[in-house]
Amino acid sequence: MKRYILCMLLLYLFAIPSFSQTDNTEQFSLQDKIAVYREITKKETDPAILAEAHFKIAEILRQMGKDNEATAEYLKVVLNYPSQKDFAKVAEERLSELYNKFSESDIDKKDVKQSEDPAIFFTYIKTLYGTYSDSGEYDRALQLLQRLMKMDPENGQYYHDIGLLYINGYNDPDKALSYFKKLKQINKDYPSLDTDIGLAYEKKGDIDNAILFYSRAVDKFPFDSWSMYGLSRREALKLSKQGKFIKDWFFIGPFPNVNNTGMGVVFRPEIDIANMELEEEYVGKDNNRVKWQRPFSYKDSGYVDINNIFKDNDKSVFYAFTYVYSEKENIFQGRVGTEDPIKVWINNEVIFTKDKTVMPAKFDDDIFNMRLKKGWNTIFVKLAENYGSCGFYFRITDFSGNRPENVICDPLKDEKRVSDIFYSLKKAKIIKLIKGFGGGGSLVFLFVIAIYLVITNIYNKIKIRQLKEDFISSVSHELKTPLAAIKMFTETLSMGRIKDPEKVKDYYGTIIRETDRLTRFINKILDFQKIEKGQKVYSFDEVDIVEIARTASKIYFEQVHDPSLVMEQEYDENIPKLEIDEDAILQVILNLFLNAYKYSTQEKYTKIKVQNIEGNIKISIIDHGVGIPKDKLTKIFDRFYRVDVESTRTVKGSGIGLAFVKSVVDAHGGKIAVESNIGNGSTFYMLLPIHGRE
Repeated sequence: MKRYILCMLLLYLFAIPSFSQTDNTEQFSLQDKIAVYREITKKETDPAILAEAHFKIAEILRQMGKDNEATAEYLKVVLNYPSQKDFAKVAEERLSELYNKFSESDIDKKDVKQSEDPAIFFTYIKTLYGTYSDSGEYDRALQLLQRLMKMDPENGQYYHDIGLLYINGYNDPDKALSYFKKLKQINKDYPSLDTDIGLAYEKKGDIDNAILFYSRAVDKFPFDSWSMYGLSRREALKLSKQGKFIKDWFFIGPFPNVNNTGMGVVFRPEIDIANMELEEEYVGKDNNRVKWQRPFSYKDSGYVDINNIFKDNDKSVFYAFTYVYSEKENIFQGRVGTEDPIKVWINNEVIFTKDKTVMPAKFDDDIFNMRLKKGWNTIFVKLAENYGSCGFYFRITDFSGNRPENVICDPLKDEKRVSDIFYSLKKAKIIKLIKGFGGGGSLVFLFVIAIYLVITNIYNKIKIRQLKEDFISSVSHELKTPLAAIKMFTETLSMGRIKDPEKVKDYYGTIIRETDRLTRFINKILDFQKIEKGQKVYSFDEVDIVEIARTASKIYFEQVHDPSLVMEQEYDENIPKLEIDEDAILQVILNLFLNAYKYSTQEKYTKIKVQNIEGNIKISIIDHGVGIPKDKLTKIFDRFYRVDVESTRTVKGSGIGLAFVKSVVDAHGGKIAVESNIGNGSTFYMLLPIHGRE
């Protein structure tokens, strides 16, 4: 074999005599050797020759100082040719050397080349097993993770990722729990650990333990995004116990989802949607015969985990079907939550489509209107698995988010069951009415009023608690982003990984920007709290409003740090000084700037205008963003209100920004308003009186 490779090398080198005439002969010869070995890997099928070729490429790359590229070739030997023990053993030793070289314990050693960024090495390793996992090559991902764990047994990240692999890939929650328990021994304060344990218990069907660990995650790390996801799963489990989700469907699959294109392919169940026959057989993935099946019952409610229904679920398409009876024609809301692409039909008409994978899955992630006719209706769902896990939440509500009593889901289309349910509901209402107006006169009336007041009080407490949890969920994102950036850049600098002075300066600049951003956000929350309690004290002085606008524009431009942002400023010449609180008005303008940026998905454009109009100074913030529906314009200044349309659901926010703006402007005796159209941007403007507050 060595003789074969040597012959190939000699043939290739003698075929290019010009290289021998250059000054950089050694560099060219190394590159030429790599080119020959690459040709061998393309043409050969013998594992022994392939293993040696990849090993030789790795050795040359390492000799050239390209350690990250060498890592890829060593991994190919270890993972693809384990039977070639001589090369696999040495390749694994080389990997260990590289790993130790870039690990934190050895990062400051002199033999680490300044040109090699340790972050790139570890990111590459993580990306590699992530790619294997995403493509359904779970065995290769597991093999790589286990070898990494062997090299670095104290690294909790590998135990964590193996646990997730068993949940999302192998669908084995027991194995996942065993790795999570090992991780707990290494690092009991691993941020996402309790949430991950909760996910494993939920997949096992152990709801009580799942709720317990989701709650622990929130208690220990209340502002962590994964804890917030656990909180969402916990609330979904509570709703499941109340029977709020539709889980009792007929399912069929799998159908092929080659290269994640399955959502664009019309399979036979879609063709037959208007005349659905649940006894029909179809040709599915790998030419297997598939039939409709009903794995759940009327009493089941909650998240539909496709992985628990179909053993072959990787890179596949699935369908779900059920009947829904409505007592009268009405418009309701469909609420779904899934990380997978999904399409929903109501009575054979497509009413909702999501083409992208958005992780993680949360209930009520997407909300759409659905018209149900009086009598029986059909709901048909198509789901594509592009990632390891696969499933969905689905429920029908009124516009307040409550389950309507006059809508019954029944995949068997059982008329008698529906009739019995409606009869029981009417009977309960009659009994309630009789008890309310029966004997006892005023005493009964007072008792009913007391009950009503108690229920109202409980409801208000629940509502306040829900608002609090929603607020915490939104604020956690606003806090987590700058904190994560500060932590990452600070750790990188403290480990001495960055040697380039310009890059160090840039890192410090980022830390300062994110710290300022965090400070402004916290101040906004504290100021809003003071305003709500009537404790906010304003400091009014004569101030140049144009100078405030210019300062806010500069801070805004530096904060977003986006070269694609187009920023325009326009000021009238005859702008007098105003008696205002400089810091408060500066924060108001910054809030409006940042809103303009967040809700501009395509064209990042912001303009500020300051005009003298009829005894008032008019300050306008103009953007070319997604716009606001006309029926929402009067609500956006309410506390915690956020516009819930498809174009804005992915935009994070606390829901207090515009309420804060209105409170400050009101305190200055001014007015705030907005003009907007969907797709045509928005103009927020405030009027501040020239002669001070009235």
